[in-house]
Amino acid sequence: MTRNSAQEWKDMHHQAGLQEGLVNEARNILRRQLVRRFGSLSERIEAKLNGASREQLEDWIDRPYEVEELEDVFR
Repeated sequence: MTRNSAQEWKDMHHQAGLQEGLVNEARNILRRQLVRRFGSLSERIEAKLNGASREQLEDWIDRPYEVEELEDVFR
């Protein structure tokens, strides 16, 4: 591996790590909001959060304050 390709590989993995961190942070924020608004979360809801993309999490993140029922957050 040349120095240039090694740096590209390092940069690519650094960027992937940053993206993963953003997804985890969005997931944690949404989880905290849901627990605060609706109480403890079922395994099904936890699985939905854990499987969600960053885009889905961003779509859902404001909904706990807009809906009456937990299920409506995900519609």
